[in-house]
Amino acid sequence: MSKHLLVGLLAILMLAGCKKETVPTTASETTATVGRVSVNNLDFNYLNSKGQITYNDKNDNLTSGVTMRMKKDSVIWVSVQPGLGIEAARMMLTQDSVYMINRLHKEYVATDYRFLKSKLNVDVNFETLQAILLGNYKAQGTEKVMAEENTQHIQQSYQNLLYDYFISLDNSKLKQLNVQDNGSGNSITVKYNNFNQVGTVPFAHDMAAQVLQKGEVTDFTLKHSRISISDEVLEFPFTIPKDYKRLTFN
Repeated sequence: MSKHLLVGLLAILMLAGCKKETVPTTASETTATVGRVSVNNLDFNYLNSKGQITYNDKNDNLTSGVTMRMKKDSVIWVSVQPGLGIEAARMMLTQDSVYMINRLHKEYVATDYRFLKSKLNVDVNFETLQAILLGNYKAQGTEKVMAEENTQHIQQSYQNLLYDYFISLDNSKLKQLNVQDNGSGNSITVKYNNFNQVGTVPFAHDMAAQVLQKGEVTDFTLKHSRISISDEVLEFPFTIPKDYKRLTFN
């Protein structure tokens, strides 16, 4: 797991707005309310998941087991385990901080979202990240709602991004999200598949994201093999060993 991969994982997970705060003219017809949107978002107090992630770009190819835990609107905790019970990396995200440990190279990241915004050109937002990982629809900016065959198409403009949400009328779940940066031309497409019941709501057990940035493509998938929600309090252990080196990005 290289230094470049650490940045890449953070960049893919931090799918929010960008720095430039201009509203694109593409979404000129807007609604003042999101009341017309019919969506079945997952609600929970604590979430626990086990599955597999894959990450592919021109520098790194990774397939690994993964454990993910969440406390709603508070903590996202991820442990990457390539096999044999060995942990390669651990990540914890809170409302104001980002932490990652690379156990293979004895390195760690401890930073805030302003740092990531300056380095990744991404205006990181915990709520948006949480929504994308869960496949939940998130109201933001201005928007227009369009009816298409068996699909609700919601187009939002927020800061310098154009969001296109596609919600299935069969189960009222988000099945695809496209995000286009009107300034740089960078884009991301996230697709949600393999819906199974979690609690009382269908939940996408497969998520696939493709990022186009500066002409280069990065693919990321997350497949849940087991997932549960409950009111039982989960732990989010995160301790940085004293002999680990703090990683900085130039």
